[in-house]
Amino acid sequence: MVTRNEAFPSKYLKASDLPARGKVFKIAKLQIERVGLDQEEKYALFFKGEDKALILNVTNWDAIAEFCGADSDTWAGKDIVLYPDKTTFGGKTVDCIRVRRTKPPQARQPEPEEPPPDEDGDPGFQAEDAA
Repeated sequence: MVTRNEAFPSKYLKASDLPARGKVFKIAKLQIERVGLDQEEKYALFFKGEDKALILNVTNWDAIAEFCGADSDTWAGKDIVLYPDKTTFGGKTVDCIRVRRTKPPQARQPEPEEPPPDEDGDPGFQAEDAA
């Protein structure tokens, strides 16, 4: 059985290409692409190790700029998460792709400090314990 995506492959990502929880992508480059029947020029974001690009809309551009910086020349090499969502377009609810930042790495909890050793070098012995 052939799926619709297999029968009509696209060089651009669709919401159905993404897992519900999203997927991390490393930005490779941003370039202008001619898309659609009218060959309108739009910005496309390409990713390292991926065949498909993401055509950017204003919403996703602004989200990326918020956490990757306003200068799109600095985006290459940065990680973002793409995830499927819904939006309203032409009065209908349709699938779309949204962008969010990757989760920052968990800060390591500091190791608990051991009490300093007493005069005899015993780390757990206190003079009060002897009484």
